[in-house]
Amino acid sequence: MNSFVIHGEGLEKMPARNLSGRIAELDSPRGLRIVRAVFWAIAILAGFLQTWAARFSMTPDGTCYLDIASAYLRGDWHNALNSYWSPFFSWLLALALGIFHPAPYWESTLLHLVNFAGFLIALATFEFFFRSLVRHSKEFASSEDAEPALPEFAWWILGYGLFLSTSLFVQSLTATTPDVWVAAWTYLVAGLILRIRVGSGGWRLFALLGFTLALAYFTKTFYFPITFVFLLAAWMATGNLRKTAKQAALALAIFLAVAGPWIFVLSRSRHRFTFGDAGKLNFAMMFDEIPQPFFWQGEDETGAPKHPVRQLLARPRVFEFSTPIGGTYPPALDLPYWMEGVRPHFRLRGLLRVLRQSAGTFFQIYQVQLEYGVGVVALIILLLGKSGWSIPLREQFYLWVPPLVACGAYAIVHVESRLVGPFVVPLWAGVFSGLFCAAPAVPRRARLALILAMVSATGLRVAKSMTSDWATVFAKQENRDWQVAEGLRATGLHAGDKVSDISLMGEAHWARLAGLKIVAQIPLGDEMLFWTFAPETKQKVYRLLGGTGAKMLITKNPPPSAVNEGWIPLGNTSFYAYPLAVAHQ
Repeated sequence: MNSFVIHGEGLEKMPARNLSGRIAELDSPRGLRIVRAVFWAIAILAGFLQTWAARFSMTPDGTCYLDIASAYLRGDWHNALNSYWSPFFSWLLALALGIFHPAPYWESTLLHLVNFAGFLIALATFEFFFRSLVRHSKEFASSEDAEPALPEFAWWILGYGLFLSTSLFVQSLTATTPDVWVAAWTYLVAGLILRIRVGSGGWRLFALLGFTLALAYFTKTFYFPITFVFLLAAWMATGNLRKTAKQAALALAIFLAVAGPWIFVLSRSRHRFTFGDAGKLNFAMMFDEIPQPFFWQGEDETGAPKHPVRQLLARPRVFEFSTPIGGTYPPALDLPYWMEGVRPHFRLRGLLRVLRQSAGTFFQIYQVQLEYGVGVVALIILLLGKSGWSIPLREQFYLWVPPLVACGAYAIVHVESRLVGPFVVPLWAGVFSGLFCAAPAVPRRARLALILAMVSATGLRVAKSMTSDWATVFAKQENRDWQVAEGLRATGLHAGDKVSDISLMGEAHWARLAGLKIVAQIPLGDEMLFWTFAPETKQKVYRLLGGTGAKMLITKNPPPSAVNEGWIPLGNTSFYAYPLAVAHQ
């Protein structure tokens, strides 16, 4: 009779009597160290390649975090205290900028390396989480079982497959946002809940849980409301609510004590209570269908703006925003200021539209991690007809309910893969743990083959990604934002000058590198109208923009006729600039 075991690159046919020996070998301390070391090496190399290949990329979010970090360094508290952008990432960037003083050319690289450090910390906290899960699975297994749900090495292979798939393809280190840090805290929180479950509570564990949740809140405002879900799950996981009530209260007290000072300072700076405005504003944008929130003027009875950006012209729309907010691109830096007065409304039509968009995003995530979805379906099919197969899944609610609630909360407002990515690994792990704990009736070979098939699919995708990133790293990469900045300096602009742009909508890192401030804009959607105007009409728009103090108008991919009208190409990029006559004020 033949069987299958893990050997070399996959499953090889060999005598069934050797199966237990091979598993014992891989499950030995030396075998487990080798398995984890191999996955750590793959994760670090793949993460670094992805980071370095994207080192010159920058999103509007990243520029805002850098602007806030610079505000901290120069003591500009008016622009540093921000109720939209969570503070932790800007604190890290301020620390990095203060220590290394990078030249502007390397600023985006420094940000990506800070996130790579977050990736390494996420790798360490994932190790803590999965050690806790393996220990938990052993404790949870029935003493009547002839064998554990899975050999330990199989748990680790599954876990690192989930980690690599989520970190590299659902979240990605190309992002210039703090979501990798959110993932790090989420793994630590999930691991602590498991330790609390195994130990039936513990003052030290609950105290550390409260502190970690505060760090997560500093990193993402969303963690303020979801904290109470995680705390409740941890408390219920103890199995003795009366005995551990004071311990759970301690966790809540520590969370409030650590997070409270920031909430106080933030509320005082806004002259109203707030723990952060990102949720409120995103709700208003999505449910009230505000297409361009930077330029919100109170349309469709969405509120009475207290100080919106100033509209200078209706056709094409021209907006000015030079004061009182600083930064490279003021509308993006402090959206709560420009949108103060907005009144979110619950609209059924808006909810249905949001749910449709959320479903589409979750389906894309499912496609990225299709192998694990197929694995879950296969396990359920194998378990159907087995009595009580769903009991372990229900009993381990503390593993999968909190991340599921987090994903559901995003689903009714706004979903991006990077936002829900931190909760994907604990969610998959909770589901697989519940199903595998009910799976002793399923042949061991089938369980191992299923895990190896899932992780092999992830491995192929990781190998392809590493090959592509390797090729990108060794190709000649250009810092486009730096080239635009150098081109603007060649036109005579200097740090501190003001500029305007056409339809770039927050794509402003070039301006930061040149030390410029964008103070006026023809927004996205009006650029085609502008280009159709006669030269005389365009001159009126140029004079209006010059009246804002802007010395140059910048755009991207203008029509070919723009060069004949006086537009200057900026290096070998697709950006062009037009000199403006600045009005004397």
